[in-house]
Amino acid sequence: MTNKLKIFWRRPAPVEKGFTLIEILVIIAILGLLAGLVIPNVIRFMDEGEQEAKDTERDNLQAAVISLMLENETPELYEVYDEVQEEADILGVKAKVDGNPSTDSLRDYLMGGEYPLKQAYDIATNGAVSID
Repeated sequence: MTNKLKIFWRRPAPVEKGFTLIEILVIIAILGLLAGLVIPNVIRFMDEGEQEAKDTERDNLQAAVISLMLENETPELYEVYDEVQEEADILGVKAKVDGNPSTDSLRDYLMGGEYPLKQAYDIATNGAVSID
């Protein structure tokens, strides 16, 4: 065999594989920095989303109360409702028709809601919904 052929058939020298300790530490530091920047923002967005959900729920409840009052052609509810939060509380909210409470409850005007609500509400006799 010629010298050139021997060089061609020679096995390559083993190459070291893997990361050095410094490379791993740099990657961990970068990931820690990213986590330190991202996690507070995610938490802030979650808090904002929770507040927006509560505001939307209050607006939906207000619209349901107004619908109840309009359908019963009454300018007021039967009584003041404090801390409306559970399904039983919502079933109790009724409009006054000719001085008598109607049989329609607020639940009939809430579409696809889950109980309990995200927070407690006060409903005045004039139909105003406020946060407890």
